[in-house]
Amino acid sequence: MRRSASTLLWLVRSGETAWDEQDRLRGDEDLPLTKAGRAATTEAFGRASGLPFPRPAVFHHAMDQAATETAEIAITVLGGRCRGDDELADPALGVLAGLSMPELRDRFERRARQWEEDPSDLVPPEGEPIADARARIVRASGRILRKRPAAVGLVMHDLAAGLLRSALAGLSTGNPRRWMEGRPRVELWALPDDAAKRLDAVIEVAAD
Repeated sequence: MRRSASTLLWLVRSGETAWDEQDRLRGDEDLPLTKAGRAATTEAFGRASGLPFPRPAVFHHAMDQAATETAEIAITVLGGRCRGDDELADPALGVLAGLSMPELRDRFERRARQWEEDPSDLVPPEGEPIADARARIVRASGRILRKRPAAVGLVMHDLAAGLLRSALAGLSTGNPRRWMEGRPRVELWALPDDAAKRLDAVIEVAAD
């Protein structure tokens, strides 16, 4: 961790729902954690509790059941408090939500290729364009980081977390799903003083 960092970000992936375990597109659907998802999340926070770094006073979380339950487990193990934020939600996937990959390929062949190769420019029918979701999530994260807390937690599902991780790396495009492959459930980022400004810059570039 860099000593010059102003904020220690605890980026937390929400525990798994039944749709996650079945490899179905979840989007912003309001689903609870599975029993296995709750156990894995509790175990991940147990490991994180041994880290010698500042703990968040607040875990900001998307407001669906799974993300809320994940944040509640976080404060049970690590302390602090929860704060719900709709702006941290995964993109709404419209008619694609709930489809398995075979179903997606069968019904929406072109969109299935986009989802697998790079969903950055995907526009789900009756859903939220992924580019719009990126701007929403990054702006909301920047708003939280602008307060420059010593440590803060963000609880998101995989797609939202991938969009934020790519923005933290300074990228305005790129496959957000790739950014989450092999990543731990609880990940720490030492952010510089101007992290919020850098996120704003990413959104400005994407809008051009």
